[in-house]
Amino acid sequence: MQLDNPYRILSLDGGGLRGIIPLVWLDRLDQAVPGWRDGIHMHAGTSTGALIALGLARGMTPRQLLERYLALGPRIFSRSAAWRLKTLDGLAGPRYDGAGREQACQDLLGEDALAALLRDEGRRGHVLVPAFNLDGDARLPQGKRRWKPKVFHNLPTRDGSDDGTELAWRVAMRTSAAPTYFAPFDGYADGGVFANNPAMCALAQTRDPRLLRPIAPGSVTMLSLGTGFNASHLDGGARRGYLQWGKVMVDLLMDGVNEVADFQARETLGEARYLRQSILLEKPMPLDGVERMDEMRRIGESADLDAAIRFVAGWKECVREDAPDTASA
Repeated sequence: MQLDNPYRILSLDGGGLRGIIPLVWLDRLDQAVPGWRDGIHMHAGTSTGALIALGLARGMTPRQLLERYLALGPRIFSRSAAWRLKTLDGLAGPRYDGAGREQACQDLLGEDALAALLRDEGRRGHVLVPAFNLDGDARLPQGKRRWKPKVFHNLPTRDGSDDGTELAWRVAMRTSAAPTYFAPFDGYADGGVFANNPAMCALAQTRDPRLLRPIAPGSVTMLSLGTGFNASHLDGGARRGYLQWGKVMVDLLMDGVNEVADFQARETLGEARYLRQSILLEKPMPLDGVERMDEMRRIGESADLDAAIRFVAGWKECVREDAPDTASA
């Protein structure tokens, strides 16, 4: 299917080191359909997906990012004996100190602001990153405090309400501050608590009436990449308290928000304009499984990408420079 003035979104889920899986897929797609990513208008990502999205928008290739993941993973997810003792092995503090993650974000993204990623006079290079503001709802009366979701983006707006001045590495740190794994950063926690799959956040942003160049609803297509899912379940008849629920709550919420965003995006765009690529993991795969990075890579290499290859081949066929009136809805 070919659209007039298409608007293409690559959406990337969170999932810690499991981001290796979609990176392998992206590299395989590059080999199968060279140049397909030239047609992407928006890179949307949550947590590890945001780091990938921002890196791609900055001009890195999936293979370059994959190499950095494999090299930096052990540094990000490492704990000294002193840290284990200080946090009572994660019971009285975050599992990891975050220093390695901060260094990785700075090394990958430099000091670029989100606006610096824009190109083609602001028509491309769009990025979108969900995070969770733990203490900052300015809509409440003075003295009242409340957490709320925050979606960072650099799509140019008429009223300056976009986040173009935000530094990319700080946004990456905010969205990847996974509860229990890392401490909040700049008062933000991981965007995965409400949008581990950022597909619907990306679609909603295209409908923002403040955009400098409106995006026609019928022009949007999306490739959504997951980081794999575990075959998890619970005995529905069992009674559980805080301790029992606490052990599974992160995975339960992540799987839930991933599935509902997939359903909403599929119903909104239809099969012809939307494709979701994810994979069932044969064994539970932790977000911080450094010792299983090679396995994650093999999972990405063995997955069936035929549908995704056909989908992005359609993107490449209609890649062209946007006309000056592209944004007219």
